[in-house]
Amino acid sequence: MYLNYNPMKQIIVFLILILLLTSCVKYTQPKLLSLSGDYRVDKITYEEVDNTSSSNNMVFYPGDMYVNPNEIEPFDSIPVGFFRMAFDYVCVRFAPTQMPDGSTHWGKQYFYNVVGETNSSLGTLIIEMNGTRRPFRIIEDGAETLVLRSSGQWPSGSSGADQSITLFLTRVGP
Repeated sequence: MYLNYNPMKQIIVFLILILLLTSCVKYTQPKLLSLSGDYRVDKITYEEVDNTSSSNNMVFYPGDMYVNPNEIEPFDSIPVGFFRMAFDYVCVRFAPTQMPDGSTHWGKQYFYNVVGETNSSLGTLIIEMNGTRRPFRIIEDGAETLVLRSSGQWPSGSSGADQSITLFLTRVGP
């Protein structure tokens, strides 16, 4: 009885099989939002672009105060590095007060909704605040970070479509 045993042929077949199995289209799992927890604003970038080639860009770091007199509370003045907000799956909370027992009481609470969430986009966070809508595009939602960019749609056109802020948040609590 004759067996055709060619080790080189078996190695080539094995390598081709490995190549076929590993060269498939890369699967990327869609991101799932985890808007939950206590966050601190660690950085703000402000962009203002008019119809000409000029622009006004500013970056605010911890210790700086971002002030926009045309905005309503709580986004009218933000102490960077100290401004906190908390998300659960329905509400966003502002104005924290530390209680004697160690818990946190949040003074302001607003409902939010996320729209436009797809496999390639995290969507837009819309906060219903004092009769107005505050839309923020969700740029990044990591385990310990959250990046939100305003769409420039502010009340009475006070900020207009040519101004936007980007909030860089760091998770500081559950």
